[in-house]
Amino acid sequence: MIDQVFGELDFDGFYWNGHINLDFFGEERQLNLIVDSSFGEQTEVSELQHAAYHSFLEKWPGLQEAVMQEVIRYYNEEERFAYGPDDPEEFAAWWPEIETVEEMRKWVTLEMVALPSDGIMRNVYDGKRCLYLLFSRDWAEDPNNNGVGIQLLDEEIAGIGYQSIAF
Repeated sequence: MIDQVFGELDFDGFYWNGHINLDFFGEERQLNLIVDSSFGEQTEVSELQHAAYHSFLEKWPGLQEAVMQEVIRYYNEEERFAYGPDDPEEFAAWWPEIETVEEMRKWVTLEMVALPSDGIMRNVYDGKRCLYLLFSRDWAEDPNNNGVGIQLLDEEIAGIGYQSIAF
């Protein structure tokens, strides 16, 4: 399917999948894009999904700093030192000191933008625009590839956790 907002999207029975180019602190990145079809029940991308994506793109230049500050907060307050090897030196290597956006950009990679289904936005989030940013991370070991996920509601940070926050 070719969508005028998202471009070329392939349908896998559950999601429309595509790619977007997004500026991330002055560096253009190609990211994966997924748009939930509510188990194939939605036959096209909804107006609310279009609005969430369009509003996100408009506000993204001003959101980047806040998003990265939230990743830093999450790392230092919730993830750091939560688990790891018994050896003190190895443990210290798992959990580097990360205090600035510049330092954090070395440890995370923005990989995906995900939009929930129209039904979830309308019924769970009371019609608010919802979008997820999914990052891989390089601190500690991540055997489940859970990375970091940030939920935006009406382009404001509403939640952070593992990438599974989006699914």
